[in-house]
This record gives sequence, C-alpha cells and structure tokens, in this order.
Amino acid sequence: MNIDEVELKILRLLQEDGRLSYSDISKKLNVPQSTVRFKVNRLIREGYIKKFVAILDPVKLGYPIIMIMMLKTDPRYFDNIFNSISSLKEIHHMFQITGKYDIIAILHARDMEHVGELTNKIKALDGIQDAEVLLATGRLLIKNELPI
Repeated sequence: MNIDEVELKILRLLQEDGRLSYSDISKKLNVPQSTVRFKVNRLIREGYIKKFVAILDPVKLGYPIIMIMMLKTDPRYFDNIFNSISSLKEIHHMFQITGKYDIIAILHARDMEHVGELTNKIKALDGIQDAEVLLATGRLLIKNELPI
C-alpha cells in the first residue's frame, strides 16, 4: 500500500458510510476540507476506491434465494463461460478458484423456478464439465469492509 495515515483513515470512514461529505470527514479527522478532497480524488484516481455504491437488500427487492454454483470447466471455454455468466443480471460474485472446481459463482434468485432456470442456463454453456449448486439456508455474515 502506498497511502498515508490520513488516507487510511479516510478509507475507514468511507467504508462505514460512503455518503460522508468532505466536510464531515474533515471534521472527524481534523484536517482541511481541501486536503480531504485532494486525497479522496487521489484514492479514486489510483484505484484504491473503485466506486461509491448503495448496498441493496436482495430479499426486499424480490431475490431471497442465494445460489452458490461451483463449476468445472474445459479450459478452452473458460473466457466464454466467464463472459456469459458475468453478463447475467443475477450474478453477485464470481471467482476463479483452485481445487476440483474452476469457478464459484454467487447468484440471487427470485424463487425455486428461477433457480432451475439459472442452473439450466449455466449448465448448458459450452465447456461446463460439472456443476454443483448449493442454496444458502441463512445469512450468517456479509461484510463489505476490508480490515485496513
């Protein structure tokens, strides 16, 4: 990391509340507002801050089911599979992993019929060799903050 202590404190504050104004951050850290503005812009420009977003509740928005799909792929089709799955509006996270499977995908579904549709769509992709579908039975912990 090539950031100073003030930038680290700014990142911690923004992780807690991304809507904090430069003025609020300035007061909390006892530094000039212009310094906060400069440092936030630098953190954005250098990629430490990817974007500011609202974290939505999938249950309230009609997507109560969390699907975890573990996929074994033919390496020749990996990029096409990645592009196809990442274009689905239901996809939440996708990781390339080590072990028996190559990809783990986390998706949100409306109901069991939707789970079936997504499962069939993904399993039908060229290059999918094996797929295991798990459904989350409870939300134990979802963290959006990094330990900085």
